[in-house]
Amino acid sequence: MGGVTFGFVLLLIDWVTRHRILADMRDEPGASSSVLSALDGFATSNNVLSVCAALALVALAMFMFRPLDRHLRQQSDLLEEVEVAEAIDSRRQRFGTQLHEALEMAENEKGIGRVVEHVMGTELVGYQAELLLADSSEAHLSRTVVHPREGAAGCEVAMPFECPAVKRATAQAFESSSAVNACPHLRDRPGEARSALCVPVAFMGRSLGVLHVAGPDGCPPGDMETDRVTVLAGQVGSAIGTVRAFAKAQLQASTDGLTGLLNRRSGEDQISRRLGDDEPCSIVMADLDHFKLLNDTYGHDAGDRALRLFAETVRRSLRADDIFARWGGEEFVIAMPRTDASAATEILERVRIVLAETCERAETPSVTASFGVTDTTMGRYLADLLRLADGALQTAKAQGRNRVRTAVLVSASG
Repeated sequence: MGGVTFGFVLLLIDWVTRHRILADMRDEPGASSSVLSALDGFATSNNVLSVCAALALVALAMFMFRPLDRHLRQQSDLLEEVEVAEAIDSRRQRFGTQLHEALEMAENEKGIGRVVEHVMGTELVGYQAELLLADSSEAHLSRTVVHPREGAAGCEVAMPFECPAVKRATAQAFESSSAVNACPHLRDRPGEARSALCVPVAFMGRSLGVLHVAGPDGCPPGDMETDRVTVLAGQVGSAIGTVRAFAKAQLQASTDGLTGLLNRRSGEDQISRRLGDDEPCSIVMADLDHFKLLNDTYGHDAGDRALRLFAETVRRSLRADDIFARWGGEEFVIAMPRTDASAATEILERVRIVLAETCERAETPSVTASFGVTDTTMGRYLADLLRLADGALQTAKAQGRNRVRTAVLVSASG
């Protein structure tokens, strides 16, 4: 490139210098016509040579600049591609950051579902979409979120590993439900042929569900929509997995591992809150009869089965808002809101009958229990009510066990 430029400079200097010299020679006094004619011929020849040299330099420049121009064009195209990629990556990062912040503010799975619904409405225009999630057993899928305007994509897959995307642990795009290699759950759907995108939702290697998007036949979601759905599936999986893990930890911390009932601390907290509602409430203390003898005779496994059987029998007899907790060992406490001692006694008498029938059907050693009952007409504080219920329980035991007794409030004057 520098040599070509230098050649043009030399040609220019030669032309200017020669033109000036020839002009000076023409102006010489006494120059003959033959000399002038020779000078004109020389000038013409030099001009022709200069033009040829200039053309040669132009050809050389074109030969040299063509690969350079091609290289510059390639670099320009590459730079443009990099800028486009950076812009896409920037939008992706911004979307991912905003999504992460939104999911962080969701307190439970319902809140996460609202975020997913909003993203579907803004990012998947013209596509049907749905979020299918597995239950706590991770064996069954159910539709939990659908596109707010376009509706559900209509996938009827029932179990996670029936979904090709879940089995392959990667996003699957299907251009047409009529294709030979289409997902069976897409091909068997009624109506017109359609395309689909399925992205698995997972947490720490465990399948939680699938994000399913459906579009017109032959037109699956584009790169941008696919990218958005992939980011959404990844972050939703982490959010739901974290919420479920936290809920499981809370459940384990608040429940008794053997019976699944509330443990004593959680039971005390919940009953105390209900007593603060200033409504009638019965408090019951229950104790399995001759539990030590049962353990000594049949072993601790039999004792554990008796505790579980008693807990399940009582739980089936209680209302949804009754509070049932294992207090320790073979002792249990029940709180029955909006129930006085008389009504609670009737319920517990039915429990005794059902417990005997259950033991007979299960062909297990007989399990009976004694109950002590009090209510908020005899006290307002949990400690006082528990003391009264325990007194009634001791009366039931002293009178032969396997019975219900109500506390008697003794006045200070008596």
